[in-house]
Amino acid sequence: MMRRRQFLQALGLGALATTLRSGPSTRSARADDTSPRRIVFYVQPHGNIPNAWNMQVPGGPMDVVAERPLADLLPSDFSPTLRPFHPYRDRILAIEGLSHTAALADIAAVMKAGTGDLNNHQIGVADVLTGTRALQRPGTYCSGGAKSIDQELASRLAAPGRFDSRVYGFDYIPNSMVSPFSYLGPGQASPMVADPSAAFADLLGYALPKGGGKTRDDRMKSLRPSALDAARTEYDLLAPRLDADGRMKLDQHRDLVRELELSLSSGSSSRCGDTAFDSSGQPMRQFMRLIRLAFACDLTRIVTVCPPVPQCPELGYPADATFHVYGHQSIEGHTSCGQTYSPLAAQAMTDLDAWHAGHVAYLLAELDSVKEGTGTMLDHTLVVWVAELATPTHQHHDVSTLIAGGGNTFKMGRYLRYPRTLPNPIGGEPLTGPSHNRLLVSLMQAMGQADTTFGLTDAIAADGTNLSFHGALPELRGA
Repeated sequence: MMRRRQFLQALGLGALATTLRSGPSTRSARADDTSPRRIVFYVQPHGNIPNAWNMQVPGGPMDVVAERPLADLLPSDFSPTLRPFHPYRDRILAIEGLSHTAALADIAAVMKAGTGDLNNHQIGVADVLTGTRALQRPGTYCSGGAKSIDQELASRLAAPGRFDSRVYGFDYIPNSMVSPFSYLGPGQASPMVADPSAAFADLLGYALPKGGGKTRDDRMKSLRPSALDAARTEYDLLAPRLDADGRMKLDQHRDLVRELELSLSSGSSSRCGDTAFDSSGQPMRQFMRLIRLAFACDLTRIVTVCPPVPQCPELGYPADATFHVYGHQSIEGHTSCGQTYSPLAAQAMTDLDAWHAGHVAYLLAELDSVKEGTGTMLDHTLVVWVAELATPTHQHHDVSTLIAGGGNTFKMGRYLRYPRTLPNPIGGEPLTGPSHNRLLVSLMQAMGQADTTFGLTDAIAADGTNLSFHGALPELRGA
């Protein structure tokens, strides 16, 4: 008897087979209509300046989780980096004190083995979206060691009629070679589009009217019937060959296909609005508008954005300077690569953080401009801002993260500070907060998945303590 997956694959609907597979559901019991339907990862090169990101938590203890409500704060109460998010203060969750513990454990393991690439940049790039050991490659820099969270979600949430995911942005070269953030598998970088106009054509060009021909809706509808007609033909051929039980299950499959047909025919692109390409402004702003368009048209639900490291004159700094060097000089008492502290460098990296914050805030505005249900598209989308390093000076133990949107999945409108009370995998290094892996678990669960780990499951601290990476971070939900 043909199984459901085999049947759907025979019809060329393999992606639907994934979403309709039999057996226990992978969706969390907490998932409901208020859960996010989409997610955007904004992955920042380098890291954030703590003095520019961190906010005071009046009366908040340092040895346990502390939080500060944001609703009644003025813009001047926000830290310089977070100030652009003041208009969205009820829909952001700013986090201080997590740790790239998996990266620290990776560095400790390479140090112990005495071989391999332990460059903080490379391991940070490899770890931030994978949460696992980097893939070591003899004679060159390491790379991502597993499928990254964006691509894992893309493979699970795939559905007919839309792209699994899109990766937009610019090559990052922290050393002498391109270092991707998103991975299809070990050492397999996800394809990335660096030209917004090419990304637009990739999404919509095939469906746009050319030379005054059919409308986009007409062209989209004309592309849909073929797979469904094939399904009906296959049904007619298979039905006489099945017993009663098989026929009943085939009828169920036929009904599922019919539901798919109805969903496709009702998926008008009228929500897309103006589908003309807007080439105004910076490329990053073009990408943000493109993400809004892609989501409005439901052409994808998973996007990863890899912003560039801008040239210094773009932010008003000398042409012969680089943010890479400024980063190494930017934190007093903890510089890197033999550099000495420079107040100018600290200000430059603070301005760079604000530059990134401005792009993320622009994306929030774009998503918030589209009405959806009783709210806006932002209410049904998670926007996650993470960084390759905790700080520009190669630290991994004091990570800043921002989550925005997402409806009722997380308790928004807060600044959340985690205590640094856990031992470090590297001897002599500062105490850490909870592992960044648990943030990845929280995001998986927010997107309806039942995972309790992502990437590494645990690590050993330098003092022998077992550091568990199991479970979501309950504080994100306000628990």
